[in-house]
Amino acid sequence: MRRPGRLWRGFGRDRRGILSVEMALCAPILILLLVGTADVVWLYLARERLERAAAVIADLTARTPEIRPADLDDVFRAAREVVAPLDLAADGRAFVSSVADMDGLGPFIVWQRAMPPGLAVESRIGTVGSRADFGGTFTLARGETVVVGEAFLEVRPLFGLIVAEPQRLYVRALHRPRYGSVTLRLP
Repeated sequence: MRRPGRLWRGFGRDRRGILSVEMALCAPILILLLVGTADVVWLYLARERLERAAAVIADLTARTPEIRPADLDDVFRAAREVVAPLDLAADGRAFVSSVADMDGLGPFIVWQRAMPPGLAVESRIGTVGSRADFGGTFTLARGETVVVGEAFLEVRPLFGLIVAEPQRLYVRALHRPRYGSVTLRLP
């Protein structure tokens, strides 16, 4: 028969099962980090796709001296494909604007078209006929024209542990028209 003191001394030296205990203590922290990282990466990928969509909108529009509304529908369709699997039509909105400084008084929005609203937002640079607001980060010389692509997207986190609320992303891309300016030809 064993003495009780001897049993407890052997228990303190026994190392079997220590990995299981360490894993049980560390696993929740590791899972939280993994899930939180997934949310941050998801937001990063959404922003990167949105930046490409705004660039596609501005670039495709700036490639021609004259564009029709049907062509702009194709441009917005291309932007939706760039953003996929995120849904730009339901969770976002895109704008394309032609901005010019024709008389040296500053940039004015010559024409503007928007994708049908999925997200109820307005262009951040302004509306047709108004002075374009670039937030002091961009100026046009007299006689210059630029095509501006804007894209908004509301992104919901995958898990919501680190990033708990939906994030509204906004990006803007500017392209100089290849033929000096782009005219919107209405039917």
